[in-house]
Amino acid sequence: MEWLLTGSRIQTAIIGAGFVGRVHIEAVRRIGWVDVAAIADVNRESAQRLADGFGIDRATGDVAELLKDPAIDTVHICAPNALHYDLASAALNAGKHVLCEKPLAISSEQALSLVRLASD
Repeated sequence: MEWLLTGSRIQTAIIGAGFVGRVHIEAVRRIGWVDVAAIADVNRESAQRLADGFGIDRATGDVAELLKDPAIDTVHICAPNALHYDLASAALNAGKHVLCEKPLAISSEQALSLVRLASD
């Protein structure tokens, strides 16, 4: 959260290269102080196409590797609903701030687990 104190730009990654990922990229770019630093998707070619279309330098098919990157402050989870819980858990465990498309999870138990994990 250093960027809150220093006023530096937030570096975010979009996980999911489908329609919703594209919408998030367009919305993030309107903010003005957040950079989309990377696109991740299980289909690396899809991630690369989306990155190329928006002039984003980094595309990957390896979400776990992306989450290890200390330069990434936040992630937007734009993957299919059934993947939200696992992706959000992994991102939170990696110390990332998470913005997750709805639904947060596919059960109230999973959602509560994510809330607890985020508050730790």
